[in-house]
This record gives sequence, structure tokens and C-alpha cells, in this order.
Amino acid sequence: METDHQEGGTHEEPLGFALGAAARKLAKFYVQALADYPLTPSQLFLLRHLWIEDGLSLRDLGLRSQLDATSITWLIDQLEQAGLIERKRSTHDRRIVHVWLTKAGLQSQARLAPELEHWESVLYQGLLSHHTPEEIRAFRHVLATLINTLAEGDDLWEHLLASWDTRLDRLRSLTETTDQKELRSTHGENTSDRPLN
Repeated sequence: METDHQEGGTHEEPLGFALGAAARKLAKFYVQALADYPLTPSQLFLLRHLWIEDGLSLRDLGLRSQLDATSITWLIDQLEQAGLIERKRSTHDRRIVHVWLTKAGLQSQARLAPELEHWESVLYQGLLSHHTPEEIRAFRHVLATLINTLAEGDDLWEHLLASWDTRLDRLRSLTETTDQKELRSTHGENTSDRPLN
């Protein structure tokens, strides 16, 4: 990770910025890898979920791919126009829409799944020249934690603010209790009503 050399020491790039830079480079890698195919990396990412489990509901597909409703609908529209998937309403609940691979979608798996494995191998080998397999596994675990635990957009900030407020309240409680105990033991007086400076 590049560092900023400023007066007063070396500063690492913020984690979010570093992950963003890595994501942009990986997106370019996949765009180049898919140059001979009529798919974008986002479309391939979505198709891959259907290769694993065909017939997912739109909602489940969005959750698994970490995409909002607008993005998932837009990608599904594109894949449907390309003839790779089709939408069908559930027979049990007409409000639920399932996404199924077409014959062409299944054929895309036969062509692209081996390519995807090859690209993964290229990335892995590139990382191996700088890191051990254990470090790469640990990195995958950290990424999974970020993906699975960070909330989205405004929810993220609401969650963080609530968490910070709770921690601050606990810290205040601990600090006030400790200060009051110290004052009582030093001065031998009741300080429960005395405000802290």
C-alpha cells in the first residue's frame, strides 16, 4: 500500500481508499479479460450466482450480489435482453419474481466458468509472489468480514453513530465513576451530586 510521506512521519492510505483503488484495478482486469465476450464484469458476477443456484428470487440475488434493487433490476434487464436469463413469477406468491438461466445462460457457464477459474488463478499467482497462502486466506477473511458486516449507505452511518454513541456513553460512565471514587477516597466526602469538569 502506498504511503503519504508528510512532515511528521509516514501515513498509510486510509483502508477504504486503498480498497477502492484495488477494486478499480480489479474491475479493469476483468474488463480486459472479458474483451472477447459480450458481458460486463457486473453481469458476469450476477450470472455466476445463478450458475451456483439457478432460480433465485430477485431479492435473494440482490442480497447475494450485494446490489441495491435499482442496480439488480438494471442488470437483470440487460441479461434478459441478451437472452441469458428469464424472469418468472412464483406460482405460490405472485409478488415474488425468480430469475432462471436460459439455454444460452447455461451455455455461457460452460464457456466462462473455466475462464473465470483461470483469471482467479492469475490473480492468486500474482499475490503469491508477494504473500504467503496463509496471508491470502487471512485477506479473504477480512474482505468477507467487511462485506458481511458493513451496512449500506445511510444505514452504515446510522449504525456507526449509534455504536459510537453507545461506546462514548460507556466511557463517560466509567470515567465518571472512577473520578467520583477518587474524589471520595481523597476528600472523604459525598461527590455524587458534584458535576465533573
